[in-house]
Amino acid sequence: MTWYANHQTEERSTCHPSNAEAWRHFDRTYPDFAVEPRNVRLDLCTAGFLLHGQYSCIYPCWPVILTPYNLPPQMCMSFEYMLLMMVIPGLSNPKYLIDVYVELLIEEL
Repeated sequence: MTWYANHQTEERSTCHPSNAEAWRHFDRTYPDFAVEPRNVRLDLCTAGFLLHGQYSCIYPCWPVILTPYNLPPQMCMSFEYMLLMMVIPGLSNPKYLIDVYVELLIEEL
């Protein structure tokens, strides 16, 4: 779980989220968290899709996937390490109410 803290990459190469500016910004903003490389860094993402193809169903769903970023790229971007946390049903994008849906998940973590 400390791979990102020990790996070496070329300058201006982004093969892992730990090489990105957002990662460095987070480290500057929360230095106490960044000091310990074993702290788990997670990505939460969602994308809507129709259940039975584009035209046969008018009821989309929005899976919420959690990915640990402490692992090497070949592991953290593989299917085995992407965790399906919940599926949000609905006709519209849950972006305005996503905090309501993931509140219990955040409390559990």
